[in-house]
Amino acid sequence: MNIVEKVKKIKDLDVNPKGGASEEQIERAEKRLGLKFSKEYKEYLKEFGMISFYGTEWSGLNIDGYFNVVNMTEDEKALNKYFPEKYFAIENLAVDGVIFVSNEEGKIYSIQYDKKELICNSLCEYLDICLKRNKKSWIWK
Repeated sequence: MNIVEKVKKIKDLDVNPKGGASEEQIERAEKRLGLKFSKEYKEYLKEFGMISFYGTEWSGLNIDGYFNVVNMTEDEKALNKYFPEKYFAIENLAVDGVIFVSNEEGKIYSIQYDKKELICNSLCEYLDICLKRNKKSWIWK
């Protein structure tokens, strides 16, 4: 199952009301960040723009503000001199400086200041992690 199919199965999914990002928006964002988004992330951007579910909020395009991937990545780079080159922000947990980022190949890492740890090999795998994490937190609500 690809990322778009997997995301569409999320119950109570919130998507960008403006819709997905255009190829032009994606190319502009890549140029501004000086990198290429992974194939999976581009598919996600084109279909949804950005998403949130169960308290999880992923970066995206065709939106203004912090959750725009360019803004989030640039803001995090300004705050953390160790933010890795050719990586972009996927999600900010807003806990202890932990940010989830992707490289151009689509591998997902957690970064916390100067520490970088491989979490999984794709956005699809990261979605599974987010769903498990959030289902556990919903048990108590």
